[in-house]
This record gives sequence, structure tokens and C-alpha cells, in this order.
Amino acid sequence: MESWERIENLINHFKLNKNSFSKEIGINNNVTIGRILNEKRKASKSTIEKIHLRFPQVNKDWLLTGEGPMIKDMPQIEHVPEGKVIDTDKLPEKSVLVIPIKGRGGLENAYYDDLLLNELKVEKLSVKKASSNGSKWFKIEVEGISMDDSTNDFDGSKYSLCEGDWAYCRSIPKIHWKNKLHFTSVKVFCFFHNTRGIIFKKVKTHNPDTGILQLISLNKDKKLFPDFEINVAECSYICNVLKVLSEF
Repeated sequence: MESWERIENLINHFKLNKNSFSKEIGINNNVTIGRILNEKRKASKSTIEKIHLRFPQVNKDWLLTGEGPMIKDMPQIEHVPEGKVIDTDKLPEKSVLVIPIKGRGGLENAYYDDLLLNELKVEKLSVKKASSNGSKWFKIEVEGISMDDSTNDFDGSKYSLCEGDWAYCRSIPKIHWKNKLHFTSVKVFCFFHNTRGIIFKKVKTHNPDTGILQLISLNKDKKLFPDFEINVAECSYICNVLKVLSEF
């Protein structure tokens, strides 16, 4: 931190302005302090002495060098980093099948046959922990605005899907479809529906006895995007949406 920055911090700490701070330390005009701040100059030793004489609680070493706490006996705050660098070489990898909007039609017409899925472009994705071997991973381009909950006054929730986003999805093994889907913890699902195509929706209810799912859109316009029902038996894949990449 430069000398002028330390002076600026002091002024802010004592809730003063340049003029009142100058008067406090015995300088009749604010030219000296103004030049230090405006021209980003180093404060002279005489100015430091005046500051320390008026504010003895200020650490003189900090005034001169920036070392130690600003105020005497004020403990140094240990800054905890808010992120960490991840060594991706040590993370497990998954093969991700890439499905762009323009490539959906053929897959839907073939009921998502594995022969066509295996012809898709494959990307490698590093994941935090290995998932079930019975899962497939997909990177799917989002089409439409049914899951976009942004409005003129709201930027949208973190679960919002905008057209053109890419959603990373992990399939749920079919053996688990007879159990109630974890729709309270999973906010958005992706369904490979054999007649409706690939759809992204939130699950409102699931009857494991009949397999009926009630699906809802995040978009608030229920005239355009009403709730509807499907059956798990009508799907080739049901996936959790784990991550969304947006273009800005």
C-alpha cells in the first residue's frame, strides 16, 4: 500500500475529509493533504509526525512503511482465500456426449438409440468425484425460454436456463426410476422424451406407483408454458442438470 493510500485510509477511518483532516493535524490549509492524495505523493516525515502527534493511536511504523496494523493493538486480520486452484490432473474424468440444438431431431426420431448417441462428439470433463458407472453424461444446448425465469426487474435465478446455454447433465440409472425422484434437492431435470424430445423442466410431483411426473417451467408465463404430465416409461433418459455454462 502506498503512502497516499495510507493517508486516505486514515481519513476514511476517522470519518473526516481532506480539509477537516488537515485542520486536525495542525495544517491551516488542505493543499498539502490534497497534493498527497490527488498526485499520489509520498507523505513527508514532518506530515507523518503531525499525524502521529494528533492521532497517537495510529501505528507510526504503519504510517511510514505500511507494516503492522493501522491502529495500535489492533490484531492483523488473516485473509482467508475464497477460492483455491484445483489440480484437474488428479480429478476423475467423464466422457460427455455433446448434443447441439441442430443435432436433436435425428436422435428424437430414433428414440435416442445408442447407435446414434455413440456417433456424437465427445468431450472430457473433470468431475469432483466419480459417479455411478450406470450414468451417461451429456452437454446439451438449451432451446427456448421455458426455463428462463428472468424478467425486466429480475436477472433470473441461478437455476435459470437461457436459450443458447449449455447444460451438463448426468443420467439417472433406470433402476432408480421406480423410486421417487429427488426433486426437492435437484432443481432442474432433463428428460429425453420419446415424443416431446429433449425437455428441461422442474418436477412438481412424482407418483412412483404410476410413473406419472408433473412438470413445471421456471418461466412465469403459464399461458405459454403450462404445467403438464409425462410418464417415466415414455423417456429414454432422465438426467440431473448439474452445471450450466452461459455465453456473456
